[in-house]
Amino acid sequence: MFQPSVSAVELPKQRAGTQSRFLIADRWFVAGLVVLVLLLTSVPYFYAYASQPDDRRFQGILLNVPDTAQYFSWLRDHRESWLVSNRMTPEANEPALFNLLWIVVGRLAEATGLSVTVLFHTVRALATASMLLAMYAVCRIFTHNRAELWTAYLVAALGAGLGWFWVVVKYARDLPDVPFPLDIYVYEPNSFVIAMAFPHFTIATTLILAVFFCFLRALEFRSWAYAAVGAALALLLTLQHAYDLLIIGLVPAGALALMWLRDRRIPWFGGWSMLLIGGLATPPALYFTWLTSRDPLWKEVLAQFANAGVFTPPPWHLLILLGLPMLIVVTAIIFDLPRLRTVLARDGLLATADDYDLFLWSWLIVGFALLYVPTDFQIHMLNAYQVPLALIAARILHRRLLPALKPRFPHMVQWLPLALVLAVLPTNLYYIGWRMLDLGRHQAPYSLSVHEVAALGWLDTYATADDVIFSGLEIGQYVPARSDGRAFIGHWAQTVDFYGKRDAVAHFFTTGTADAERLALIEQFGISYVLHGPEERALGTFDPAGSGLFTNVFSSGDVAIYKVR
Repeated sequence: MFQPSVSAVELPKQRAGTQSRFLIADRWFVAGLVVLVLLLTSVPYFYAYASQPDDRRFQGILLNVPDTAQYFSWLRDHRESWLVSNRMTPEANEPALFNLLWIVVGRLAEATGLSVTVLFHTVRALATASMLLAMYAVCRIFTHNRAELWTAYLVAALGAGLGWFWVVVKYARDLPDVPFPLDIYVYEPNSFVIAMAFPHFTIATTLILAVFFCFLRALEFRSWAYAAVGAALALLLTLQHAYDLLIIGLVPAGALALMWLRDRRIPWFGGWSMLLIGGLATPPALYFTWLTSRDPLWKEVLAQFANAGVFTPPPWHLLILLGLPMLIVVTAIIFDLPRLRTVLARDGLLATADDYDLFLWSWLIVGFALLYVPTDFQIHMLNAYQVPLALIAARILHRRLLPALKPRFPHMVQWLPLALVLAVLPTNLYYIGWRMLDLGRHQAPYSLSVHEVAALGWLDTYATADDVIFSGLEIGQYVPARSDGRAFIGHWAQTVDFYGKRDAVAHFFTTGTADAERLALIEQFGISYVLHGPEERALGTFDPAGSGLFTNVFSSGDVAIYKVR
C-alpha cells in the first residue's frame, strides 16, 4: 500500500533535489489558494451582515455560538489582565490561565483599540494562511513529484467527507434533520470549515503540522536547531490546546518504535529530540490537569464536557465523515493484507521504508487509535488527521493506481487526480450554502433584535464583574462577551450545574412560582439584574415589572432590565 517507487536509499537525495524547485514553482499557487479560501469562507459573513433587516443584528458568529462567545469573553477580560475568571457561571472563581491565543488577542485589543469583529477576522485570516502554508510544507516533504504533492495538498486543504449524502437523504425523505449529524458537523478534520469559523482549531492544526515538520527535519539533518524550534512550537500548542500533547507525543513515538524495529537499534537522536519536544510541551498539560482537579468548580466544569454529546463516530461512520481519502486507504489496506504479513521480514515493508514512510504509517495508525481515547475530548484528536489520509490516498493514486491504469487508459488517468479533488468538495459547498440559508433567517442565537443588542450595550456600560445577570440561555451566553457581568447561565459546560440552572430559569419565570422562591434564588447566587425579553417571556408569564423585588433600569421595545432591590 505505501511501497515507495524508489529505494529507501534514494529517497532523501530525491527530496533534497526537488523540494526547492517545488517551493519556487508553487509559491504563487499557494498564495492564490490562501486568497481563494479566505474569500470563500468569508462569503457567509458578508451575506449575514449585508442582508440583516433593520430590526435584527448579526452577532458575527458563524457556527457554535456558546464556545465562540466564551472565547470572546476571555478576549474581553484579557484586555486588562493576564489571568481571568470564568464568567459563564455565577459562582465566584479564581482567575486562571485558560488559552494563550485569547491572551494574545486580548492584549492586541487593548493595544490597538480594534473591535472584536476586526480582531477575530484578522486572526482568522492569519491562522488560515499559516495553516495552508504549513500544510503545503508538510505535503512537500512527503511527496516525490508535483502532481502527487498537489493532489494531497488540495484534498487536505479543501476536502471534506461524504456527509452531503445524508443531506440528500434528508430532503429525499422529508426528514426534520439529517440522519447522522456527526457524519457532517464534526469540524476538526475539515480544513475549510475551521478556516471559516474556528481559528483556534486552525492554529492548532498549523502547530501540529509545524511540530511534525521540525521533528522530521531534525531526524533527517540531525539538527538540534530543528528540534528546539519544534519544542517551542509544541509549547505554544499545549498552551492553547493541552490535549494535543497526545498527538504530538504519541505519533512521533510510534514512528521511532517503527524505526527501532527496522534498524534493530535505538534511534537515540530521534528519542532525545522527542523528549525535548515533549518535555517543553508537557508543563501546560500538567497545569490544566492540576487546575481541573484541585478546584471543585473546575472539576464540575470538566465533568460537564460530556453534555455536548459529541464523541468520535464509530469507524463505519468515520468513513462518511472523512470521506474518499479514508475509503481509498481502507480499501488499499484490505487488498494489501497478505503483503502486510511480511512487514517484519528481512525484505519486507519495514526494510524498504524510510523515516518519512514510517512516520506516515505512525500518523495513520496511532492517530486512528487516539480518536477513541476514553476521554470526553476524544473528538479533538481528529485535528490534522485529514493530512495523513490525503497524503496516503495521493500515494496510492499516483504510485499504484495510475501506473496500473495508464497502459490501458492513457488519456483517462491524467484526469483522475482532478476527479479526486472535485469529489471531496461537495460537503464544503453545502456548508457555504447551509450557513447562508441559516443566517438568512436572522434568528437567535446568530442574530439578536436591536432591543436585545441595546440591553447588552446597557450592561456593557453599567454591569461590573460582581454583578450576576439572570436571563435565558440564548442571550445569557452573550453577557460575558459584551459586558463585565457574570451570566447566570451561559454555556453547556462552563456554567456549573448547567441543567439545574436551566430548570431554575424556567421555574423563575413560571407564574405559579412564589416570590419567596425567587428571592431565595437571588440571594443564593447574588443576582443583581434580571433581563426580561422574548426568550424569557416564552418560558413563562411572570413579569418582573409587577413584582416588588425589582426596579426597572432599562427598557427598549420588548426588552427590559430590572435591578434587584
